[in-house]
Amino acid sequence: MVERNKDKPEALDNVELQAHPQFTATLANGLAVLGCFADGPPLLGNKELSELLGMTRPTVSRLTFTLVGLGYLRRDTPTGKYGLGPAVLSLGYPLLSRLMIRQVGSTAMMQLASYAHGPVSVGVRDRLQVVYVETTHASESNETLPGIGSRRPFLRTAIGRALLYALDAQERALVLERLQATHTDEWDTYHSRLEGSFAEIDEHGFCLVEGDWRPTLAAVAVPMKASINGMRLAFNLTLPRYAVDRQQLMTDLGPRLLDLVHKMEHLLGVSQR
Repeated sequence: MVERNKDKPEALDNVELQAHPQFTATLANGLAVLGCFADGPPLLGNKELSELLGMTRPTVSRLTFTLVGLGYLRRDTPTGKYGLGPAVLSLGYPLLSRLMIRQVGSTAMMQLASYAHGPVSVGVRDRLQVVYVETTHASESNETLPGIGSRRPFLRTAIGRALLYALDAQERALVLERLQATHTDEWDTYHSRLEGSFAEIDEHGFCLVEGDWRPTLAAVAVPMKASINGMRLAFNLTLPRYAVDRQQLMTDLGPRLLDLVHKMEHLLGVSQR
């Protein structure tokens, strides 16, 4: 069992967090409304939001009114529904800019994406998932085309396993404990494959996953063994399985991605732990 610091929000599960005396439900509800747009339709009405969140229509109406006024939502006049507003960018952009990935690595990432004909992406941990904070693809890249803000599971993806490897032992144990408790089916099927992926990283510096995330895709991922602004990062390259074989991933694309990450660490002036 992982020893938790109850004073740290990230060390609490949802039930514990909501029961904490410092938890603010109104703020959480407003952020939950914004979260509905992350992977959902671009426009949602109060009725749809109410059903998604299990909140009453009047509560949702007050939240959307406030969020529109603050610029985090906008109201679509023809439909009367809501979409994300430009103020959302003011929250995310400072984080992305301080990571410095785009500033120092865009050329090298584009070169690798063009060479491999697949997107090169960077992910960080967002609770129990990976979220992409940068992604680069050449015009001829494959159909996956993940965008900034796209989310991926930990256990089924190469970038998820690489990022778990990059986390310190206590944080990794906490994430795995929560995944076991809340993602039971995924845990039962995929957690045993972590050991093999970690062994690949120990030996080669990268890990491969073929077909676990989507049957048609293969990916190679590399953990950045240094933190950027206190956050651990991992890089991946995703390709259609018909376009690449394991030998190519092991002897060509994996080493190229590893070299890219080493160059990034050098350019960012960070040292491995």
